[in-house]
Amino acid sequence: MKATLIGHYPPPYGGVAALMKQMEAALSLKGWQVGIFNLGSGRPAGDNVVSFSTNNRVLEFLQLFRSFAISDTDIFHYLSASYRSFWLGVVCIVLARLTGHKIVISFVGGAFKDFVKGLNPVARGVAKSGIDLAHAVVACNSEIEGHLKILLPRGHISQLSNCFPPLAAVASSLPTSVEDFVSSHSPLICSTGAACSEYGLVSALEAIAMLQRDYPKVGLVLVLTRYGDAVHEKELFNTIESLKLGDHVIVERDVPDFISLLQHSDVFLRSALVDGDSVSVREGLFLGLPTVASDTPFRPDGVILFRKGDSRDMAEKLSQAFKMGKGRSAPGVHSAPGVHKEGEENIEALLSIYRKVLGQEPHGKPYDRSGSANRTASA
Repeated sequence: MKATLIGHYPPPYGGVAALMKQMEAALSLKGWQVGIFNLGSGRPAGDNVVSFSTNNRVLEFLQLFRSFAISDTDIFHYLSASYRSFWLGVVCIVLARLTGHKIVISFVGGAFKDFVKGLNPVARGVAKSGIDLAHAVVACNSEIEGHLKILLPRGHISQLSNCFPPLAAVASSLPTSVEDFVSSHSPLICSTGAACSEYGLVSALEAIAMLQRDYPKVGLVLVLTRYGDAVHEKELFNTIESLKLGDHVIVERDVPDFISLLQHSDVFLRSALVDGDSVSVREGLFLGLPTVASDTPFRPDGVILFRKGDSRDMAEKLSQAFKMGKGRSAPGVHSAPGVHKEGEENIEALLSIYRKVLGQEPHGKPYDRSGSANRTASA
């Protein structure tokens, strides 16, 4: 059997890109052939990867239409996490239908609620009609599921968290600048996000400034994803300068192996003000790394929570994590309870969704494999 995953495939690296890699590896281990339709700006190598134009929307559409038409895949699976990817997902659903293919769509981004609320009546009608054509709809948490049910009151929506084993990819070395920084700082925090306000990165820098008083060699490796804005990025660097954090913070882009960075860190920090079911949080937990994250809804069990946007509370929880002494450990040695089991259960749940769509398994109730991400975090 063959599944083709559609979305932003690395490089550049980000949440959806990491999730696609993990799903690709998980399906391959189950004996599935996996194709990739890459909608991102990068041009990754691979016989199974097809990339499309990102500069000319008409050309992109024509390329997608042709690729759908000639594909030998049994099922397509689209991963949606942003405004543009939502509408492109509707296009892909229509193209799959026109070319006689089955398609599943997953919603994995934390901004989905705000996106749906912002739709005018005409756009809402188009979105409803488009998503309704998908053979299966999957939400990564109950909040997204709830908004999908408002949009599709008679729709069958499954819930599946973003927890898949992240260690199937071959590890690669870190950039020399990062290796040097890692070796000269302790405790070491790593974090990732886009240069925009919803990722709360300025408050993360403020927390580091507070920590350096008690931890003079504390360090933060901040990996910026490609998606952000120049104004906020300038604010980040101005904050680093004004707080005199030049010796304590290094900013990198497109680190090719985020798992390797996690393995060299003492704590993972997720400072986002808005989140879905963060893949990087899942990766930290899978590795057994103390994981500190903002108290947005649907954080997995095992996360140390701080009040979102509160840099002082963030610093206190980071200090608490330092004292756990579990960082820079062998992969999986201290993994949060149940995280490996949840990853394996999610693979089986995903295959069950595919088999139902393909008529190989009877349709029952929509699948609910939300796992610990269904828990609403508390302050």
